[in-house]
Amino acid sequence: MKIICTYCSGAKREDAGLLPAVLRYRSHRISRLSDTADRQGIEFMILSGEFGLIDRNYPLPYYDHLLRPQEVDKLSNQVAATLCMAGVKEVEYHSAATELVPAIRPYFSVMETACERAAVTLRMVIIPGDPV
Repeated sequence: MKIICTYCSGAKREDAGLLPAVLRYRSHRISRLSDTADRQGIEFMILSGEFGLIDRNYPLPYYDHLLRPQEVDKLSNQVAATLCMAGVKEVEYHSAATELVPAIRPYFSVMETACERAAVTLRMVIIPGDPV
């Protein structure tokens, strides 16, 4: 199975209670990729620094957490396990260039390490500019 994936967004709806991840994150990048996955009939997942690799419909509370470099190894193990359990064989990971948006480097590191540990093919798609 192939998935389309991207990292989460710092901008979030602050509604009380739980919202599907695709609605919690206020991000055109996430919305566009979700629509792209639908058109292609491919699963869409989001890499959250707090919750790991989650389905777009995963119910999320409001939270505020930016993944730190010291958390990469632990989250990589969690994401690798998720990839294996879901039967994922290929990840198409959409990201801004880490040189342009340094804060996303840990997210890229998690995905790269997790795919390596799970023996999953990783295909990077660099989104031009600083996609929100």
